[in-house]
Amino acid sequence: MRKPACSPGSRLRYRANIKLANQQDKLLNLEICQQGNLLDLQKEKANNLGSLTYLRNELRVVDLFAGAGGMGLGFLMANSQKKGFRIIQAAELNPIYVKSLEKNHQYFSQHTAYKVDDCSPKEFSPIDLSSQIGRNLVKEAVDRAGGVDILIGGPPCQGFSQSNRNSWSPENPYNKLVEMFVKCAVELEPKVILMENVQGILWTPRPIEGKAKELGVVDYVSKKLMDAGYILFPAVVDAAWYGVPQHRNRFFLLALHRSMGYTHSDFGEWGAFPKPTHGSLGKYDYVTVQDAIADLPRVNNGENRVIQEYQGPSGENLRINPFLSLMRQMAPKETIEGHIVSRQADYVIERYKNIPQGGNWQNIRHMMDNYKDISRTHSNIYRRLRWSEPSITIGNYRKSMIIHPIQDRGLSLREAARLQSLPDWFTFCGSVNDSVTSGIMHKQQQLANAVSFLLTRAIADYILKL
Repeated sequence: MRKPACSPGSRLRYRANIKLANQQDKLLNLEICQQGNLLDLQKEKANNLGSLTYLRNELRVVDLFAGAGGMGLGFLMANSQKKGFRIIQAAELNPIYVKSLEKNHQYFSQHTAYKVDDCSPKEFSPIDLSSQIGRNLVKEAVDRAGGVDILIGGPPCQGFSQSNRNSWSPENPYNKLVEMFVKCAVELEPKVILMENVQGILWTPRPIEGKAKELGVVDYVSKKLMDAGYILFPAVVDAAWYGVPQHRNRFFLLALHRSMGYTHSDFGEWGAFPKPTHGSLGKYDYVTVQDAIADLPRVNNGENRVIQEYQGPSGENLRINPFLSLMRQMAPKETIEGHIVSRQADYVIERYKNIPQGGNWQNIRHMMDNYKDISRTHSNIYRRLRWSEPSITIGNYRKSMIIHPIQDRGLSLREAARLQSLPDWFTFCGSVNDSVTSGIMHKQQQLANAVSFLLTRAIADYILKL
């Protein structure tokens, strides 16, 4: 079983974390050299744990590149009656995504049982973080709130994605957005920073002006944040370890400001990340595709009824399936929204019928006559999911032709959302003017970009203990 990054770099097993392991060893050596400066900080508090919430029970959060709101709302779902998070600004440029962001925050604020005052921003409008005007809007929100405790965000990953290898060029404009995130972090000076991205960020170079040598993106980010006074905890983690019904490996960088008094030696082998709860590394079995979506109504290819009757399990059945209980929490009881399916051509459906659970395009090589070079086809194309396992990574599931385990069709929007652990009340807008009945491609892309809800909540729960 793969393990995520841990503090002593020599223990890392996961190949994508080899570079992170070396980096962690360097950080530990640097920390030893700086131990004298840290002793004074540590003497001020005998026990580091709880220092973040010692003076305030409501931590102020800024959510950058917020998309439809999955990462920020994962933090809000970690709220309790005693302490929690308040999002003081959520910045997103795409006006359609902003509409989704607004609807999801409004729904949460109206239906949550947690009484955190003003847990969501009051106003939502597109914010361009690549401009000084956009960053000033974020800074003004922080000033009104009296500061920021936590900065979170997932800069758009198209430039680093394995599914789009032609974009790995350092000149790709998407790759510059990570620099915007770091710029905001340095300007705002939060106590905690959490950045999420695809694994490809680990091997994407960043050109240095006036020099032929290239500095890796992660190395660049690390240097900037270390110079700004942070200790770093980089890791590649699988969302399935935290109860998400999907194997989704993502890079996370958690940074703690040195003024908090922490060192790497204050944490165990998982660093400043929570220990996995599922799979062989945790207490519980993985949540499977069947656990996640078997209750949803049967639909056909091209289903376009946005709101449908829902006759799913209740009572004892929900108690047995805690994942499903969480998905249904706060959602309308009699209806399900977004259980819609893109229409595929008849020849595509015929291909689906010939692929078993766990199979892919290789089961139908003889039917792939319209592919110019079938040998270059990605292994996840025409992948039929297995009932008994977590899903493969959910990207743009329509383009990759991910197939329902027992129905000969592609996944519905709601099924894909469940596999991302996004609750049934979570919605995606297809246009600025029409929030539910149009723009399925926009909805699918928002879902593909989202950070898995339960993974974010697990990290947020852990941060509350810092």
